[in-house]
Amino acid sequence: MAQPLYQQYRPKSWADLVGQDRAVKTARRIIERPGFDRGAFFIDCAGGNNSGTGKSSLAWVIASTLADPFFITELPGAKLDKAAVAEIERSAHLCTWSADKPYRVWIVNEAHAITQGGVDLLLTFLEALPKHCVVIFTTTRQPDSDLFGTDNGPLYSRCHCIRLTNQGLAEAFAWRVKEIAAAEGLDAQPLAKYVALMRQCKNNMRRALQLVEAGEML
Repeated sequence: MAQPLYQQYRPKSWADLVGQDRAVKTARRIIERPGFDRGAFFIDCAGGNNSGTGKSSLAWVIASTLADPFFITELPGAKLDKAAVAEIERSAHLCTWSADKPYRVWIVNEAHAITQGGVDLLLTFLEALPKHCVVIFTTTRQPDSDLFGTDNGPLYSRCHCIRLTNQGLAEAFAWRVKEIAAAEGLDAQPLAKYVALMRQCKNNMRRALQLVEAGEML
């Protein structure tokens, strides 16, 4: 069964991440600096309507730059319990087979769903993060002071915080969606129609691609 377009065309490189130049530059500056050998990231997006703006895509490009697919683990924040953190700690000390990409990376989506107990365990792990280990948290929620039901400061202070924008994305996203539609034989509309589609979808790339797949632009 074919993957949905939003999965099939998920960004695989820095160049594929359109509309989020500032966030991309920040991420690359961190992981490409001399001496970087471990770290944690917290990726969120400004504004209330921020689904489909590229948080998970940025996380995956960071992860793919550092690690082979076999050593990238993705899990929802709601499942990051004591047993899951214990498994992360165990595997963090195992070797990888790649000299070019020697990292292990964990992507934790919807990080706001991590329980307070899970957060407490993560603080200890992140404080002594082993070499060549990276943890990337993403959230669709606004990172206010009680994201986890308590003070966020201890977790944030252990992470590189990268904030995406949900503004000014319509045209950049429209170009990309039109390219994908054309590649799939689903494009019969001018760019202006795609810009309107992105505004209708509140800059949610995933939702726009679902509509294209349903024949919206034929």
